[in-house]
Amino acid sequence: MSVPWRWVATVLAVFLGAGAVAGVLWESLWDAPTGLAFEGRWYLEPAGPDFTFEGIALFVLIAFPLGLVLAVLAGLRRAHEMVTVVTVLVAAALAGVVMYAVGSSLGPSDPQALAAGEPDYTPISSGLGLTAPDRGRVPYHSTALVAFPAGAMAGLVAMYLLGRSRVDGARSRVG
Repeated sequence: MSVPWRWVATVLAVFLGAGAVAGVLWESLWDAPTGLAFEGRWYLEPAGPDFTFEGIALFVLIAFPLGLVLAVLAGLRRAHEMVTVVTVLVAAALAGVVMYAVGSSLGPSDPQALAAGEPDYTPISSGLGLTAPDRGRVPYHSTALVAFPAGAMAGLVAMYLLGRSRVDGARSRVG
């Protein structure tokens, strides 16, 4: 079996491009909560999980359906299903990373780093990440990064189990 490299490259390019656009969308829809610098540390004001979770939830709300739609489109091609599954899984994982990288680079910087040199009670916007902006937390260590591949795999499962061949087969039995 030969690998259709043109198909692999096309799927990869579409997913990576969509990940970049999704990162721009993620950053533009996100409303950065503000906090205060106090004794060289940044504190969210007002504090609460709903303010820190908004960026993570928005990431998932964009990534999952986008992965689903792109995988459904990729699943329309019925040749080389195994290659398509592996390609879509890898492309979706990379697209999630690209989405995070683009969105976080467009957003504000790490508030903990900014607070270190500021006087007390200086307002500072939160950084866009996939974890709470606490000291010592890595902003991309989150299970939210699986949203893109999870949506993509759900889309491929839907296409391969319920897709065009099942519909065409049902039509031929009825008609």
